[in-house]
Amino acid sequence: MIFVLPLPPGINKTYGVNHKSYGPALYKRGEVRDWEYEAGWMIKKHMGRKGYSSFKGRVEVGITWYVKFDRDIDAGLKVLLDVFQKQRVYANDKQVRRITHVDIFEHDKNPRVEVELNEMA
Repeated sequence: MIFVLPLPPGINKTYGVNHKSYGPALYKRGEVRDWEYEAGWMIKKHMGRKGYSSFKGRVEVGITWYVKFDRDIDAGLKVLLDVFQKQRVYANDKQVRRITHVDIFEHDKNPRVEVELNEMA
C-alpha cells in the first residue's frame, strides 16, 4: 500500500531538550506534533477507504522524498516510521525489517513523501 504524506520536519526540528532540576529531558516540538496529527488523519482516511487492516508480520518499506530544498536523506525518517505505528498500521516499528529504497528528489511545486508498505513473505 502506498501513502502520500506531507514532509515531516527534519530531525533538528523534531526534539527539544527541557532542562529541569532532575536533568535534561527530550520532548517533541510543536511542529512535529502538528505534522503527526495531520499525517495521522491522512493515514486513517487512506486505511479506511481502502479497507486495509494492520500488518501482523514483518514489513518492508520504500520511501521517496520529494523536497523543495536539499536535505539529508534520513531527515524525518524516525518520525515517519513512528507515525505508522501510532496509527496502528503496524503494532511496532520493530516490524520494519527491510527498507527497499530511500530516494530523494527535488520537487518545488509539490513537496511530499511517498511511503510504500508491504508485508514480507
